[in-house]
Amino acid sequence: MARSILTLKAAYPLSESVAGILREFGTVGIWEIAPHEWRAYFTERPPGLQDALALCGIAPDISWATDDGFDWAARYQESLRPIALGRRFAVLPSPDQINPWPCRLSLKLFPGMAFGTGEHYTTASCLRLLETFDPFPATVLDVGCGTGILSAAAVMLGAVSVAACDVDDDACRVSAETAAMNGTPYRIIRGSASAVRGRFELVIANILAEILVEIMPDLAGRVAKGGGLICSGVLCEKRDQVLEAARNPGFSVVEQRTDGDWWSLHLRRIT
Repeated sequence: MARSILTLKAAYPLSESVAGILREFGTVGIWEIAPHEWRAYFTERPPGLQDALALCGIAPDISWATDDGFDWAARYQESLRPIALGRRFAVLPSPDQINPWPCRLSLKLFPGMAFGTGEHYTTASCLRLLETFDPFPATVLDVGCGTGILSAAAVMLGAVSVAACDVDDDACRVSAETAAMNGTPYRIIRGSASAVRGRFELVIANILAEILVEIMPDLAGRVAKGGGLICSGVLCEKRDQVLEAARNPGFSVVEQRTDGDWWSLHLRRIT
């Protein structure tokens, strides 16, 4: 059966919001060729996709091609490889893969999901920041959990109680699969930080800068006094907006990291 292949190219790294729109329009797989170039696979061309991207302020160059019979799914799976991240993790993009580094913790992922595989800069930066905690926070909230890789990592690093939330139903489903595959139980909530009750020693928010700024009061309300907040998914050019938004709820900067075009931030709540 012929399949439609969408290629997206942009002058900036494409983000999770693009992946979310592609999933809403029925993509059956996303291949991140490079941060600025993706391929998305569809059984047929969905109407309205380009308009949906434009309405969200995203305007990559897109082109369509038709593939008659090539087994792209098999090629995609073959292209996946274990990834060593930080000091402690081995990310396995397919649950059938064997960890080639026995001393590293294996993070198994739901097959076919391109984002949150640990190779993307923002996810990798969050994983490295998580490794810096000693002792590791007992309670953790992962806002915009996506595939659930950061929630699973938090459990592996020693968190006693982890909650994960996302506004996307598919993300919640995939996150549940990730928890089951890794034997890392955590609670999954449909919604954003405002849908979660209680305070946590650590809150992780790997989402776009505009959303971080918008929900910063909700994030602050979920961080216990003296607790930490990790913000990622921020283009370097937008970091000042996030810093300004974080200053008002009473946070101090612990650490900032830059990885390519992306910036991550570790904050501590002081009030």
